[in-house]
Amino acid sequence: MNRTTRYFLIALLAAPFIFWTGPALAADSGLQVIPLAQYQLLSLESQTVHSPGTGVVVVGEELVLVGLYSRHWFGQDLDFDYPDTYHSIELMADGRNDRHRYLGFFKSESDRPVAGGLRTFQAAAVYGYEVVQQPRFSLVLGGGLAVSDFGIETAGGNPWALLPVPLIRAAWESTLLNANLDFITGPNVSLTLAPQSRLRATVDARIDQLRDERDLLFEGALIYRFFTPDHPVGDLAGVAVGIRSDTFEFARESADESIELHYYALFSTVDLTLLQLSGGYAFDSRVRYRERTNESAGDGWFISVSALYPLGGSHNGR
Repeated sequence: MNRTTRYFLIALLAAPFIFWTGPALAADSGLQVIPLAQYQLLSLESQTVHSPGTGVVVVGEELVLVGLYSRHWFGQDLDFDYPDTYHSIELMADGRNDRHRYLGFFKSESDRPVAGGLRTFQAAAVYGYEVVQQPRFSLVLGGGLAVSDFGIETAGGNPWALLPVPLIRAAWESTLLNANLDFITGPNVSLTLAPQSRLRATVDARIDQLRDERDLLFEGALIYRFFTPDHPVGDLAGVAVGIRSDTFEFARESADESIELHYYALFSTVDLTLLQLSGGYAFDSRVRYRERTNESAGDGWFISVSALYPLGGSHNGR
């Protein structure tokens, strides 16, 4: 079962806006609503992918809600008469109450999301309890249930759609290193070296499957922030350079019908918080059909633009 951490990154980016409206509103406000929009273009020698998207993030003191939709279309014809248009739908709810944690997510990436059956979506609901709560270290353990086509069949030949999954969340914070581990259907690791410095390094990595080295998706960056975390303006803007391993991956309704486009990229980013611009050189790409037919799409470039804007909190009693 695949899972992405993109919605967590967007939620973390949006969280500082809770405090932008000032102490009075922060005290009276329930939730902060933040619409966002994004567009990415990947241009390779034999293929291009356009990906516009939109969504909304809702942030509260003990709750984060994320809803994202993206449409992807391939500029050149795909093999095996595959359609050229695909859709991504991602929903996430992440809540807490004292030491209790609640998490639910839904993800569908397909030419026929949800309507294409179990193969085209994944969903899970989990509960965790913070068994260790210290100033620098936190550990949450728990579990829940996931729904998808896991490749397991019943005696009657139908897919086994429900499986138990663990929840492991560990976080360490210090002036030298911030580290986070999030494990439900696969490990997601985030590291920040020198988090209090204006010059810092970050690494984000996840593994969704265990087929080959391209299943390790990551982004490593050297970042310079314009302000320190204790500055009145906040630690909200900066520039970065780095390398990433990324993929477009879509499932189809029929068994063994899928398409992936994986690539590596050297990139630079200008982050103005409300507006983020990123672009760079894409290389060593690979298109994979049906989990076994591989071909190269060549090298090229990509650009990405994302924007968000906080609408303000909703006052109690309104």
